[in-house]
Amino acid sequence: MDGEINRPMEETRKHILDTLDKAQEILTLPSVIQKVLEITSSRNSSVSELKDIIESDPALTTRILSVANSAYYGFVRKVSTVSHAVVVLGFEEIKNIVLSMSVLRLFDRKGSVFVENLWRHSLAVAVATRMVASHLGLKLEGKYFVGGLLHDIGKIFLYQYMPEVYRVLLKEMLSQDNNYTYHRLEALICGISHEEIGGRLLNSWGFPIDITDAVKYHHRPGLALKDKVFTVCIHIADILCSIKGITPLKDHFFLPVDRDILDVLYSLKENFATDDMIHLLERLDLEIERHSSFVTMFR
Repeated sequence: MDGEINRPMEETRKHILDTLDKAQEILTLPSVIQKVLEITSSRNSSVSELKDIIESDPALTTRILSVANSAYYGFVRKVSTVSHAVVVLGFEEIKNIVLSMSVLRLFDRKGSVFVENLWRHSLAVAVATRMVASHLGLKLEGKYFVGGLLHDIGKIFLYQYMPEVYRVLLKEMLSQDNNYTYHRLEALICGISHEEIGGRLLNSWGFPIDITDAVKYHHRPGLALKDKVFTVCIHIADILCSIKGITPLKDHFFLPVDRDILDVLYSLKENFATDDMIHLLERLDLEIERHSSFVTMFR
């Protein structure tokens, strides 16, 4: 290994954390989004207050109405006003939609084949997380899509803001002599995981703690503090997409299953087994196609 890996791991970690602190000053959400967060986080806020803030931004209004009328939610009646959208979606769902759309606009989503495949993977995991939650009989909430969508935001940050470090990581990953998994290389070279970076970013933007926690522990859901079930759904979705080859590194990318999730799975579906994974794999392409119009809104 050469280049950045010759730098002491502790020094690289500090360099990444310093860059993360500086980037957070640049990666700030627009004032209208901050106001939406304030209103949706207050128990004393009204539908009228939230409606007025959303309608002050025509682009945001269009996105909210488009999402509300998508097949993803399946409302029978057309949602034609922001007030109606707020009522049928609810404050928490509005918050999740607004936050995730705003965060995506802070990062470049076009460029190399790797970064475009990384975004494709993130969108597929978003759909798959919701599918897994449904399969386990959970009440479907917007957080499943949002958590899956943003689970690898730490990788996206590293790629965009630490290109010299990430270039070395990818070079080593794709080397014929490499015997390490991506996650092991990340630890050796960066001294910090993309999960931790993602958690720090989402926390700085004011995301709900259950989403922040799920992103932070999506490869180790057994350690999740807030909502293990939610984190397990992302973990399984990530594995399903990797098995299907919907990953930025294709067959070079290997995801181990966290065995700590078994108790959680069995508590939800007593006979969960390989057949369930096969069934979910068979459904994945159909679900991605089914929700393609909704996914497009996040591109």
